[in-house]
Amino acid sequence: MIAISDGVKALLDAALVNQNPRKMVLRAYHLEAALAIVDSMPLIITVPADLAYLVAERYDLVIKPLPFAFTPFDYSLIWHARCDTSESQKWLRSVVKEECGKLIAKRIEDVGLG
Repeated sequence: MIAISDGVKALLDAALVNQNPRKMVLRAYHLEAALAIVDSMPLIITVPADLAYLVAERYDLVIKPLPFAFTPFDYSLIWHARCDTSESQKWLRSVVKEECGKLIAKRIEDVGLG
């Protein structure tokens, strides 16, 4: 198993606390590094589904649901209060929200939840 973030690793550890021990063979702090390694070795990489769907086609990845219960988490946009009324910041936040919405809609369609 490859974990790319402390947050994902902590969530997986909590979900698997009562399961058989697993062997983490690598810790990659950058997705590109993990993808390069998983391309050449028979390993499993654990990333949030939205991120997996974002890179799956480009890297010819197979995405499988987790074989255990896992509590999903929300993403948030966070900005400093001084940027609250900035027109350029408002524009950027709207673009990020719109594009993330498209990715989520595609994932829902791809997995047949819609």
